[in-house]
Amino acid sequence: MRKSATHLSGGLTKEREGIQLREAFNRVLRINAAIVASLFICAAIVEWARSAYVPFNGFVDYEWLPRLRTFLYLMAMFNLLLIRYVVMRIYIAPGPPGFGTIVKRLSKAGIASMLASGLPCFYGLLLFLSAGDPVDFYLLFGLSVIYGMIYFPRYKSWVSLAEENAGRQ
Repeated sequence: MRKSATHLSGGLTKEREGIQLREAFNRVLRINAAIVASLFICAAIVEWARSAYVPFNGFVDYEWLPRLRTFLYLMAMFNLLLIRYVVMRIYIAPGPPGFGTIVKRLSKAGIASMLASGLPCFYGLLLFLSAGDPVDFYLLFGLSVIYGMIYFPRYKSWVSLAEENAGRQ
């Protein structure tokens, strides 16, 4: 006797939904890997500039650099709230019911959270190129790595969110 397929939502079987979710997750992982690679490209740029322009004092020497540094460090700290807000807005955005919508929201949230977690690294690159202090870059690079580890998508959480949201519809 053949087992009946269990349906989560929209007439798709649980197996097909699992395949669709896995494919979307793999796409998001490839995009996030490119985002992480861009962070290390920034580190390579910093090291290249330090070695090519010895001593590297930055390209800008103005009195507003301490204010810019303070502003960008505050923006990096504010980034944590930005990531939470963006992900929440993606999850609660109106849309048609169905498993495809859930998968699209998970994909968008995974990519948006990694993009936003990489912003402090770019703030650090801007500070390094303007002021020439590699400590600014490496502190903000480390913060980006920490944010990335916190918000890197995990398949188990995707499955639980998809099952929870499919059960609501």
